Amino acid sequence: MNVTIPQELAARIVWFCSRKNVQTGETIIDKNSTDRDLYIISRGQFRVHDDSAGEDFVLAILRRGDIFGEMSFLDGSARSASVTATCSGSLLIMGETEFSTMLAKEPEVAVLFLRFLAGVVSGRLRVANDALLQVAFGDGEVINQEFSHLKEAIAEMHAAVRMELEGT
Repeated sequence: MNVTIPQELAARIVWFCSRKNVQTGETIIDKNSTDRDLYIISRGQFRVHDDSAGEDFVLAILRRGDIFGEMSFLDGSARSASVTATCSGSLLIMGETEFSTMLAKEPEVAVLFLRFLAGVVSGRLRVANDALLQVAFGDGEVINQEFSHLKEAIAEMHAAVRMELEGT
């Protein structure tokens, strides 16, 4: 679930973020790293991926206005996936220092920002919950058939994304 930050909120928090230009192939986040920064994409395209199962699986492709890193930003846990730039771009970075400054200088903006992040996390959790309910309480045979098709579709999408990223 990609979530784009509302433009009016982005305009209010941009002053509290640092900026970073990135190059194609640059890794922004390594899975399991412990940094806590949150990123807002101002330009470019970024691949969220996980290779813990032995193959680099693409979880999402993010573009201008999308955010990533919100879970570690909020709870301090290790990163759940890696993020790599698929082309040159630029990011706004909100770290603990920047957030503390925003909280001190414009607390109402900080509250709006936290409510937005809570909505992002909540929305992603609802999608995961719906999927688990379908698996747990759906008709077993229908679920197996659906998952067979879903697995095929995911494999096809994964192959298509890989081909696109490799330029083939």
